[in-house]
Amino acid sequence: MKFRFTLAALLLPALAGAISPEPQKMHTTDGSAFCARKAVYKLTGADEADPDAVNALRANLKTDGTPTVEIIIGERGDDAVKNVAEKIPEVAEGYYLNIVSPNRVIIAGADEVGTFYGVQTFLQLAAGDSHCVATLEIIDSPAMPKRGVIEGFYGNPWSHNDRLSQFDFYGRNKMNYYIYGPKDDPYHHSRWYEPYPADKAREMKELVSAAHKNKVKFVWAMHPSNSIETPEDRAKALDKFSRMYDLGVRDFAIFFDDISAKSVDSQIDYLNFLDREFVKKHSDVGNLIVCPTMYNKAWSGGDYLQKMGTGLNPDIEIMWTGNSVCDMINTEDCQWFTDQTTRLPFIWLNYPVNDYGQHNLLMGPVTGNDREIAPMVAAFCSNPMQYAEASKVALYQLADFAWNPEAYDADRSWLNATAALEPGNLDAFRTFCLNNVDVAPSVHGLRFYGETPDFAELMAANPEITPAAVIQFLPWFEARRDAANELLAAADAGDPLLSEVREWIVALQVQALQGIELARMAEALLAENPNGFINSYKEFAALTDEAENIVSRGFDGSIQSVRVQTGTLHVKPWIKTASRQLADIFKASGAQYPADLFPQQTLENGTYYIKHNGRWLGNPDAGAKGGAPVFQDAIDDINPNRQEWHIRLDPVTERYSIVNSKDERYLNEVFKFGVNPYNRDWNTYIIRKQDGKFSIQNAGNGGQKFWGVDGDQISGAQNSENHFIFEIIPVTD
Repeated sequence: MKFRFTLAALLLPALAGAISPEPQKMHTTDGSAFCARKAVYKLTGADEADPDAVNALRANLKTDGTPTVEIIIGERGDDAVKNVAEKIPEVAEGYYLNIVSPNRVIIAGADEVGTFYGVQTFLQLAAGDSHCVATLEIIDSPAMPKRGVIEGFYGNPWSHNDRLSQFDFYGRNKMNYYIYGPKDDPYHHSRWYEPYPADKAREMKELVSAAHKNKVKFVWAMHPSNSIETPEDRAKALDKFSRMYDLGVRDFAIFFDDISAKSVDSQIDYLNFLDREFVKKHSDVGNLIVCPTMYNKAWSGGDYLQKMGTGLNPDIEIMWTGNSVCDMINTEDCQWFTDQTTRLPFIWLNYPVNDYGQHNLLMGPVTGNDREIAPMVAAFCSNPMQYAEASKVALYQLADFAWNPEAYDADRSWLNATAALEPGNLDAFRTFCLNNVDVAPSVHGLRFYGETPDFAELMAANPEITPAAVIQFLPWFEARRDAANELLAAADAGDPLLSEVREWIVALQVQALQGIELARMAEALLAENPNGFINSYKEFAALTDEAENIVSRGFDGSIQSVRVQTGTLHVKPWIKTASRQLADIFKASGAQYPADLFPQQTLENGTYYIKHNGRWLGNPDAGAKGGAPVFQDAIDDINPNRQEWHIRLDPVTERYSIVNSKDERYLNEVFKFGVNPYNRDWNTYIIRKQDGKFSIQNAGNGGQKFWGVDGDQISGAQNSENHFIFEIIPVTD
């Protein structure tokens, strides 16, 4: 398998690659090492040190028997680590780790969380492929104080076990915030004022405890919508907060997102009320957090944010998604927010969430966030996918970024993430991930163009789709088939991540088989073997039907079932185009084939006249820039191709392009000749036939207007009109 990654990512010492996130400072010392698997450990300072850190060591290391390695552990101020006090970072959650010799290790935290994180780093080193731990010294601390996850997506909420697994993952990767706000939990949103039923309350209490054991602040969020003004509303809010407090929750948030706010002043007064009457009355409760209604720059307006900034109590933190709903975060975004509010933004990063394009998974390298934002943010948290295990590929990288952004390398971090999550199926898993990088075009505009980079190289090397060129893609598709088969076997054996995304693995398998059948069709064309072509085309058509009907989360009671797509940036469009091209070559060969072999098109690709009320659509100013076609009373017998139009089905959009035969200028969505580069998303049209006449309709980004006629030019027609007004007549020699 081929990757286009930076040389630095590939040459990174294996030692550093084993640590997540990447430490701020690390160096090896005398080069000696010991085998962590065989060692027996003695814990010195365990009575004073953080209990969760000590428990993590005892759960993962052998402590029964004659000790061969002493681990000295504690926090700043503990007797056990007083001799290294000056080495401990003066930053919350920092730690000092020194593998002094093959029989002595020091783990000293700036606080209890820091000690826990130091233990996680040591355990990562001890769990490396060789299980050999070299002598080294690490001084480490986070660049961003709050790093974590917001369960704030639309769709099926995570399960109880999903969340428990997430908290273990956060602890190992030094993420310290989890905000509970699933849009489809009624006790968070539509029935926020009701207590959780007893069984759900028990689960919530278990979640809070599990989060805290992993040094994760469990933030329970409530979405009261506009029910915030009356004394009854506020009394219910205090009661719900108190009930959640009794379940162990010590951190709270209010969401006002995705509503039409009645009044920013009411929101401010409500938030200050909760801060004053609940938060400040509990010394162990953290700062209140709010997701405002105007939570990104594109949706901001008026003085909403300025009022939030000046009106809210100083400790209340304001969430922010950046320049738009779904966007990566840059310094300009952060500065703009601070200029509006005089506060640092609590970043709500809408990645890898895919609820706006749920057909695609987001499994690639995480790019696009500025490394310089650390001092400009109060927190950096990610909104993931409804697929909890699959989200870990991105969350691993975002933990790496938030801890040490200056050293962050997206390619290297992705390599480490995939190796940590699927070590037993690594090459196949990386193949799968690189087939699931981009998200479908949406109003948000967020795209990731690093999908299937080796396929893009093949396309560049074979720009014309000919039978000989298609055959060059066969090894690529065979490798994807083999990867999918390997991953499906692991999924069926119970691998939690691969089981979760099984439908996408099936989609990869089917797509690979489509590509293999295309190569066989191409081979049949070159061999002048019509029966071979027909058989392969039938198999290809069956696979295409299968690909369009792969559904994830289709179980009874599912909030959101998804028709799965993969390889949508390059591979799927190429397959559509290649299949059409090979079919056209076969049709042109004169071979006999069943009448129902190919899908019936409204129009076969070809050259046509377009007529309206006996007049011919022409291009009298051929070669000009811009302008519009006109209907002409007489046929052009001097330059007939000025009235001839190439009408072809675009295989990607499955709509038609209309191009003049004389000068190859295309018709655009405003019924003129395009002056910008042709864009299939804008410049392809739906053509229908009824009673011998045709309608032409804009589609895609070009809107939905039907074509009409005004005088001698095309115009947009009213939806109430009869749209079947055109004759489209094949040009015959």
